[in-house]
Amino acid sequence: MGCKASKPAAEEEAPPLKNDADQNNNLGSTKSHDSGKEMDVRVNDNLPLTGEKSDKLYKLLAKSQMTHNSGNDEQRQKDLALQRENWTKVMECCKLDPRSALYQNPTTKSTPLHMAVRLIDSESGSASSDSISLTDLIRALIKANPKALAVKDAGGNIPLHYAIAPTTHFQPGWPMAQWKLRSDIVRLLVHADPNTAQEYMTRNDVLFESGDSTGGCTPLYRVLQTLPDDFEAKGPTYQYMVLITEASPNMSGVGNQSEGDKPLALLYRRFTRQFDISEKFFSGDNSRTEVVEHRRKYKAAAGNTWKIIELLLRPTTEEISAAAASSPTGGPSWRIVHRAVQVETPPDLLRYIVETNPEDLTQTDHKGNSPLHYAAASKPPDLTNAASFPAFYTKYVVDELLYKFPEGAQIRDGEGRFPLTLAINSGKQWIGGGIKSLYDAYPAALEQSNLPDHPNLKRILSLADEAEKKDDDDDDYNGTTPRLKDSVIKDEQHDAIMLVQQDGVDVTEVSTSMWAHEEDAGVQMLGCVAIAKLAKNTSEDVVLRISLSAVAAVVNAMKAHPNEVIVQEKACHALRLLAQADGKREVSFVASGAVAAIVGAMQAHVGDAGVQEEACGAIAAIVHYGGTERATIVASVSGLTAIVNAIAAHPGAKGVQKQGCRALLELTEFSDANLPELHRSQTAPLLEAAKKSFPEECTEFANIVLSRMS
Repeated sequence: MGCKASKPAAEEEAPPLKNDADQNNNLGSTKSHDSGKEMDVRVNDNLPLTGEKSDKLYKLLAKSQMTHNSGNDEQRQKDLALQRENWTKVMECCKLDPRSALYQNPTTKSTPLHMAVRLIDSESGSASSDSISLTDLIRALIKANPKALAVKDAGGNIPLHYAIAPTTHFQPGWPMAQWKLRSDIVRLLVHADPNTAQEYMTRNDVLFESGDSTGGCTPLYRVLQTLPDDFEAKGPTYQYMVLITEASPNMSGVGNQSEGDKPLALLYRRFTRQFDISEKFFSGDNSRTEVVEHRRKYKAAAGNTWKIIELLLRPTTEEISAAAASSPTGGPSWRIVHRAVQVETPPDLLRYIVETNPEDLTQTDHKGNSPLHYAAASKPPDLTNAASFPAFYTKYVVDELLYKFPEGAQIRDGEGRFPLTLAINSGKQWIGGGIKSLYDAYPAALEQSNLPDHPNLKRILSLADEAEKKDDDDDDYNGTTPRLKDSVIKDEQHDAIMLVQQDGVDVTEVSTSMWAHEEDAGVQMLGCVAIAKLAKNTSEDVVLRISLSAVAAVVNAMKAHPNEVIVQEKACHALRLLAQADGKREVSFVASGAVAAIVGAMQAHVGDAGVQEEACGAIAAIVHYGGTERATIVASVSGLTAIVNAIAAHPGAKGVQKQGCRALLELTEFSDANLPELHRSQTAPLLEAAKKSFPEECTEFANIVLSRMS
């Protein structure tokens, strides 16, 4: 997909760079390594240049790339000495022959500045010489050729592209202090050419994989994707994100062109994964040092991730200043619910924010707006590359706010307008835009709107009024035939059902429709069917793209309708097809509740063969792709017992027997998994019966399981 590791065009003089950790925090002024004084790197473009555009600088920097400071101590000292010599020559060359900074490699189109920035991702880049740092080198190159900040190499990338994040995914072992170097260099590049930096940071189609044709992602998303779990109390990664968000304001709700995933969605998946790991079950004494330390680390990581979520939702400096200026008291502090409803916050994250900050729903900000006012007036981001909100997204947001605080529909904003008025004026749809929900919550608000100016809304309300009158006049109504009024209301579910069944429908539309109509079992069932259809017989990348939003929606459907057999069956089938995405891009079948929901469905519907077959198949797939850890987790929620019970309850169901045997095969594949003992006396007769009844489907699986039993 568009957010994998970058593979820049090959440098003739240098081997591929090693990975680097991200850099840290100091958000103060850019300073010289040797003098400590602030330096302005935005210099005059018309420097007096002497000599030709030689490749001298370029070759010196290529030699620095090949200096890895690895091996024994003696070799490392030699490498450092060579680096010190090269860097001294680079500084001298920038001063005496600045024209050499204008050189571009004829093959890769890289400038010396590109080469120097890429040193961040090499071991040599983090090791300063006695008097020269990589930041000094880059500062000198910018001064010699400030136009290089906007030069694109053969891959279409400016120098900043290689600075904001590692060119390969983060690898454990790099010290957190590395963040300091990346932070200093990114700040330097951004401040040296703010216009070029802003143009780059506000794109959502930046490619980080050679040959990718799917569309790419935002630089902000790429940075978040490469962040490691930050176990430090003060969160060095958070400090780096302060710098990145300043360089790319209002990008938290912008989706990647490649698959539509958004920074906030990625972060919330990471937050739930880290929090889930912090609650990991340990057998024995939980006061052991290793247990306490494990929980401390991952709670700190989850806390740092949540701080970054809040950072992305935080108003810009200009917005905060405007709020303070418009309020006699200096303006109230920003409120997270108010901010969350102004961007396309993922449904599960929005619900978490609303549930943990219910007091925000009753409060208005310096403009007199409650969260419901912002939700009613909201429109998709005004960016040419940003996709529109999914059809039912606003309905979900409005319904979520009204569910917690229905009185919000009666509150006027600072200009005296009701939320319904704002929704109508914004041009939203009757159902998907939440107008109907606002009207049902407070019909009197309609008096603020001039219906002749909104003919479509007038037609809908006229139909509803006619249906109401006919129902009231129907003296023969027997209580069983659907009323006309009910048919108008049913249009809402009908629209969602039609949407999720469309050929070629986008997965985000399906997922959002499911969240917006979670009370409707039909929409949930058909949504799961649509997701399974999208995920069937397709590539690994496409399954991952679907899973980014679909896993949470499917699990939510299972939680909302635990007693609906058909919902549980179709949901398990969808999760079975999505299982290969588990563990990728922060998708977690454990943290999302998928594993627990599947086992719960088996326990609640032991007598239904369809549920048991699909659930066993889903467990088999999850363990197959997830290995030892997933096998242990399935067993910890009684999954092994549920599988044996399924086989025992449906001896004549071929699908149950086959998938049950397969699930046992996958679970017992990993000798280091923490599983309860599978007793031969209880399970062997079931497996033998499966072999006898369905030899082609079950014999191979059953024989392997039997050979592993005690």
